[in-house]
Amino acid sequence: MSEDEWEVPTSITVYPRFIKGHRSLNGDYYLPSLVGRIYKEVLLAFQEDALILAGLGLRGTVEAVCNDLNISGRNLEARISKLATAGYISRKDAERLHGIRFMGNDAAHEIKKPKSAQLSVALRIVEHLLSSVYILEKEVQGNIETLITEFSGFVDLIKEKVKHLSSGDELPIIGLLGRDIRRVKESLPNLEPELISKIDGGEISFLTKGKVDKYENSRHDLQHYVVV
Repeated sequence: MSEDEWEVPTSITVYPRFIKGHRSLNGDYYLPSLVGRIYKEVLLAFQEDALILAGLGLRGTVEAVCNDLNISGRNLEARISKLATAGYISRKDAERLHGIRFMGNDAAHEIKKPKSAQLSVALRIVEHLLSSVYILEKEVQGNIETLITEFSGFVDLIKEKVKHLSSGDELPIIGLLGRDIRRVKESLPNLEPELISKIDGGEISFLTKGKVDKYENSRHDLQHYVVV
């Protein structure tokens, strides 16, 4: 190269920047709008090395999940504990989420910059929360038979079974559900009284109360229901 020539220095910057060692959360389209938006902004903060903002955002994501699930409480500490008692997460998961709370508080009140390693673990904890509460819940529907503990799911199951019966058929819950009785067996003492109450109140129109009698080889008399 002559003295009249020069080499233009080059550099390459890739946008958007990637998070080292991070794998995208499959099924993030199942997330509620606000929860998903905050989560994506957390990822952007990670990509731009804005670690204080990332720490605040992770805490905010947990807050958004609590809001979406209508988990109330005087502070985030109480709300995380209620996530566990309500059955959305395990006790161990709650312990980990309290770690997110501590980190977010430090970032907010002490302007303390978290370490990259801390944030990487914290991101995995929050993504586990999002996956278990929203994504897996959607993906198992229609693919895996799970236990039913909520009344709305109980009614939906009965509705599906009634479609294959004839008007006037009279059966107890075990007869209506067949092998799917195993999905509600533990919760039936709470679910059936509510079903009866809804029928009596006219809120359920596809069944009426029938006789109270034994069914097949049952030892006790069972409430029967008539398909309308």
